[in-house]
Amino acid sequence: MTNSAENRVTIHILGEEYVVKGKATADHIRKLGTYVDDIMSEIKQKNPCLSTMQVAILAAVNIASELHRIKEDYDDLLQLLQESDSPSEFRSEHR
Repeated sequence: MTNSAENRVTIHILGEEYVVKGKATADHIRKLGTYVDDIMSEIKQKNPCLSTMQVAILAAVNIASELHRIKEDYDDLLQLLQESDSPSEFRSEHR
């Protein structure tokens, strides 16, 4: 996903053009731009009276919420895996 050279990629969000520089692949940067544009467009469509700044803040909160939920799910999954790998105090014996 990353390489040593920085990529410069033009993305479009809510009809505005932005040049993003990063070490991620150009394709990855484009996907992120599309993701943000999709979220902001959906918010703007549902709330046409909001300013672009308000839409951006709501999009940031939505993305942060999604990230937080995914991190919690990941931590829960790691906990389950650790519990399943640890030896159990109780063992079933078959005779």
